[in-house]
Amino acid sequence: MSTGQGGTPTIEELAAARRSARRAARLGAPPGACPYDPRDPDQRPLATVWAATYADALPDDTAASGQEEA
Repeated sequence: MSTGQGGTPTIEELAAARRSARRAARLGAPPGACPYDPRDPDQRPLATVWAATYADALPDDTAASGQEEA
């Protein structure tokens, strides 16, 4: 990431994080597969975007199984 200490990620970096997360969710990768380190101030925003996009991209288990929530 070229933003410096705790800087704002570029649009391209955010888009790459979202693509990576959607691909990981589609392929069934575990959440720990995030390529960004949330402990690093430079990577923290990308790790947050990756985790949120990953969670949104996961298939809905109840819909997939045909069951309704009680």
